[in-house]
Amino acid sequence: MDPLRDDDPREVGPYRLHGRLGAGGMGEVFLGASPSGRKVAVKTVRAEYAADAGFRRRFAREIEAARRVGGFHTAQVVDADPDAASPWMVTAFVPGPSLRQVVQRQGPLDPAAVRELGAGLAEGLAAIHACGLVHRDLKPGNVIMSPDGPRIIDFGIARTADATALTSTGAVVGTFSFMSPEQVRADATGPPGDVFALGCVLAYAATGRGPFDAATIPAIVHKIVGAPPDVAGLTDPHLRALVVRCLEKDPARRPSVPEILAALTEAPPRRVPRRAVLLGGAAVAATAAVAVAVPAVLLWPSDAPGAGRNVPKTPIGVPSGMTLPSSEVAVHAVAFSPDGKTLWGAGFSTILRWDLATAQVTTRKIDDSAKTYRRPMAISPDTKTLATSSEDKVVHLWDVASGKIRKTLPQIQGVQSLAFSPDGRSLAVAVGNGPHYVQVWDIATGKSVPMKTDYYAKALTFSPDGKSLAGGRAYSGRFTVWDVATGKATEISPRNATEIPCLAFSPDGKTVAASTGGYYGYELRSPSDGDLKSTIKDLGGEVQALGFSPDGNTLVTADQKNIRLWHVPTGRNTATLPGDSDDEQTMAFAPHGQSFATTSGTGTTRLWTFQ
Repeated sequence: MDPLRDDDPREVGPYRLHGRLGAGGMGEVFLGASPSGRKVAVKTVRAEYAADAGFRRRFAREIEAARRVGGFHTAQVVDADPDAASPWMVTAFVPGPSLRQVVQRQGPLDPAAVRELGAGLAEGLAAIHACGLVHRDLKPGNVIMSPDGPRIIDFGIARTADATALTSTGAVVGTFSFMSPEQVRADATGPPGDVFALGCVLAYAATGRGPFDAATIPAIVHKIVGAPPDVAGLTDPHLRALVVRCLEKDPARRPSVPEILAALTEAPPRRVPRRAVLLGGAAVAATAAVAVAVPAVLLWPSDAPGAGRNVPKTPIGVPSGMTLPSSEVAVHAVAFSPDGKTLWGAGFSTILRWDLATAQVTTRKIDDSAKTYRRPMAISPDTKTLATSSEDKVVHLWDVASGKIRKTLPQIQGVQSLAFSPDGRSLAVAVGNGPHYVQVWDIATGKSVPMKTDYYAKALTFSPDGKSLAGGRAYSGRFTVWDVATGKATEISPRNATEIPCLAFSPDGKTVAASTGGYYGYELRSPSDGDLKSTIKDLGGEVQALGFSPDGNTLVTADQKNIRLWHVPTGRNTATLPGDSDDEQTMAFAPHGQSFATTSGTGTTRLWTFQ
């Protein structure tokens, strides 16, 4: 849940609003409370649509449809006023994440869990069809994984089963990846259309992708209408056969919902454990074509799908961005607290702390009269210590909470780069004056180990186990990987690089991502032998910051124009976001993998969150 914005209402009808659950192009959804304190989800229509008589009629149909189906398989409607100046609807608050969030965070479900999911959704569709309705927008984002079974939400484009057109204008309404061929063609859509969508949803749950996924909408439509479904990875032969039948192009060849339910319940499936702690809210989606993401935190049970994975999965998609409040002229380093609830920043003259639950910032002014607070800067992994350069030939270690110097590392002049080890016990320091250009300091003892090099490093980063240190050689298209214990060096030369402004280890330590400077790209290489794994260039700007997601599947790069997300296994660019035109960039991923932060020398700090 996100905090209310300044322009958000505080009350809708008799319901008090406490936070934002989601938003789409035509409406917003809030977490609210009834006069007695019972949690509810409140959906409101945006002002620009409230004056549209046709949209009001559609919203009234949504309310009617949801009421007809009831609350056992959906979110029960408890109140509504479609005739209000800003129409609204209130449903029971259903705790739990969406199916989309579950798959993104823990991966595909096992066959038994998919069968149980399918049986629950088939029951829900049976109830919807029994009311003479067709849902027409069944998709992972509209399925809430509540503790008592899946709930189908968002009746924004539901129509009576005998409706002869998608809308009065024949426009295609819905979410393309999960549409039936007849819906794509704007033909009459009946219960078989929901069966097709159910097949798509089950394939997604089992494989982590839709059976007709493609890079563009025309390509998706082409596959839906004329290509066989991609169900590779759906290993259960009976489940696979059922899903393929649901995805028949001819509606008459698809099984009925009762047939699906019978097929999924012939052999009682193993129940999915319900011991996961589910926090968050399910809300009726704010628009027919845009699902509302339901904020949630899941503590996975030991025998749940994905058990044994201690690393959260970062979703593949386009995150939403929020500019965090700040009066700083520049922010030089950012880091998330270990629990991911707080973001710390090292500013030009202050240390900043953002509470990410409220997006509020507190600052601590630094007394820099002795010129002890200078770039470069680095924040320790536990976010308790800030290392800075200075003009008094020492590196200062600051207590982040108090803004006071707690320790100094002496006789260090001309600091060029700083990096903490993953356990926070060591600090790597690169200086511009030899003979020891790069050293690793034991913070507790104040002793250092020199790394073997004849020039300083412009950027430093530790491997996840802390045993290796990588540094980009200044004014050179090479980087070095050192053994921290011995200082032994391995030189690695990217194919096309003018210098290495930044680099990062993958979470498994088997890959180093290195910016290629003036070649406007990056390379992925093995830190042990330098073998090239992937290369990207000609991005239009020098990559100044980069970092891997905790699961290692996403790489974020920040150049002087854009922030880009890359799918590491395929090298595919999954998102391009607006950046800042500045030579100084930095970024950090949250430990839960669901968000990351970027900042720059302009002082603008943004939080990017996957929905």
